Amino acid sequence: MTEIKMTHRERVLAALNHELPDRTPIDFGGGMAATIYYTAYERLRGYLGVDSGPILQHLRKQSRTVVPEEAVLEHFDIDTRCLLLGGYEGGGREIDEDTLIDEWGTTWSKTGTHPYINTDGPFYGRDADIADLEAHDWPDPDNHGYYAGLAERAEALRCNTDYAIVLNLPVGIIHQCQFVRGWDTWLMDLHRNPEYACRMMDIITEHWIGVTNNVLEIVGDSVDVVFFGDDMGTQKSTLFRPEIYRRLIKPRHKRMFDVLKARSGFKVVLHSCGSTSSLFEDMIDLGVDAVNPVQINAANMEPERLKEEFGDRLTFWGGIDTQKVLPFGSPDEVRREVRRIIDILGRNGGYVLNSVHNIQPDVPPENVVAMFDEACSYQGAGSGTH
Repeated sequence: MTEIKMTHRERVLAALNHELPDRTPIDFGGGMAATIYYTAYERLRGYLGVDSGPILQHLRKQSRTVVPEEAVLEHFDIDTRCLLLGGYEGGGREIDEDTLIDEWGTTWSKTGTHPYINTDGPFYGRDADIADLEAHDWPDPDNHGYYAGLAERAEALRCNTDYAIVLNLPVGIIHQCQFVRGWDTWLMDLHRNPEYACRMMDIITEHWIGVTNNVLEIVGDSVDVVFFGDDMGTQKSTLFRPEIYRRLIKPRHKRMFDVLKARSGFKVVLHSCGSTSSLFEDMIDLGVDAVNPVQINAANMEPERLKEEFGDRLTFWGGIDTQKVLPFGSPDEVRREVRRIIDILGRNGGYVLNSVHNIQPDVPPENVVAMFDEACSYQGAGSGTH
């Protein structure tokens, strides 16, 4: 029997269509929450002997993560390539080397090599006044900076490569509300000031839809996958009760997903950290094709149960533990974990391998190499050749 080798794009799309690929598809840096922290990347480059100059391509400056360069992606035979929006023109500014303000008016602060944390915003410490929201100078979804060069980058990836092209859209309404209002205050608003919280979500939903409509018009059929994040989980549970999600947040998410699902031809990956399985039926209802990062050490996120209950309707994108195995395991332990997860989540298709969220600063480069090398060579339940 002759083995059929798929292209990178075919491999990813097979998994997203719940078909067995020729090997487990691998993502590294395709999505803004599926890449690597810059200090870990510096060590990885040194370990691989790759020196292509300064690390300049940050997915989001606040997160301090990077887009891995082509030499590294080719070394690991990565199946995805990211397509990013540009930066907002005329909005936001750097205060000093440790502080910046983005176009939304959120202040981000860091110390040394640590990531930025949102420390202030336009609605921090203010009364829940809807008139305050209406009077605010919100970012313009038609700002040219978002779209500069986007069509050319998309066309170059489509015409010159066989990779699965992952379009990264802006973060969702939960993230953005927390950034402009403050995490704890916004969560309390859902209970104490729901009308205010909903109006804030509506304004941000309109911005997201405006940007997304513009982007989809620009990229046309040049992308395979759409990726964006809206964290809804903690280590032990969802951020809010599922009924709160369904009553207040899901109607806004539906408007967002309706825009995406009106365009055929690409799959939608939703990033949401933590224990989120209690919302998987809602995600399926919205039209989510794949969930990321599949935080298997969080409560109720056991990979065996997830595959059994949802594996025929959701693709799992992630799954390699960044809390214990990648930072503290040996390379052999990493390889065993890769084989284990492929055999569970990759059974009968429906799995794209990546670390659970971004590879963190404490992950040794040897373990990054072990993860990707084993994923590339292992012919287990996640491939059609085992």
